[in-house]
Amino acid sequence: MARNKEELFGEFFQIQESVSVIVEPVSKDAVPASAEELEQDIPALYKLANEVNTLEQSALRPLRLLGETASELAHYLSLQSRKIDLILSHILMQENTEQPTEKTQSYGGSGFTLVREQALDKGEFARCKLFLQQEAAAIYCYAEVIEVTPKDDKFSHKLLFSVLRDQDQELLVRSSLHAQTRQLKKRHEKQQGDNTTS
Repeated sequence: MARNKEELFGEFFQIQESVSVIVEPVSKDAVPASAEELEQDIPALYKLANEVNTLEQSALRPLRLLGETASELAHYLSLQSRKIDLILSHILMQENTEQPTEKTQSYGGSGFTLVREQALDKGEFARCKLFLQQEAAAIYCYAEVIEVTPKDDKFSHKLLFSVLRDQDQELLVRSSLHAQTRQLKKRHEKQQGDNTTS
């Protein structure tokens, strides 16, 4: 039995965190029909940035298994890789200065939520570029607007990814888990601070 779009959206955890996103409405015909078509549509710079990110993950994993001796080397290589990621991330942001950047309210492996002044239509498709600053990565994909609700004088949207590379979905899931860890750490530190002042 086919699941509805709301169930698909709820399939992955959504983290309440703001990341930069460019949402460009497109006709349904402009949406790639397959992963192969999406691969051809993705600009080379996005592929390069995410390839560097993936290579870092796979290259550092064996080093960490070597124990104490390799930990300093792994840390050094991780810092070097982070510098490259940040430079690529900055270049990607500069490439898109002509398009208005918005902020998500939440995101996860299945889609994201967005509040904006101009409502998109339910069922409308969009080319999306998400910039994950903490991961120094960028995602290029397509999404469908599955819900639009008035919120104060604006509109809240739910966008479900319709065409997204597997490695980009993994990156979004990993990023949301890292964000959750950061949020929990901040909350714990705040509680510790509150306990020492009382």
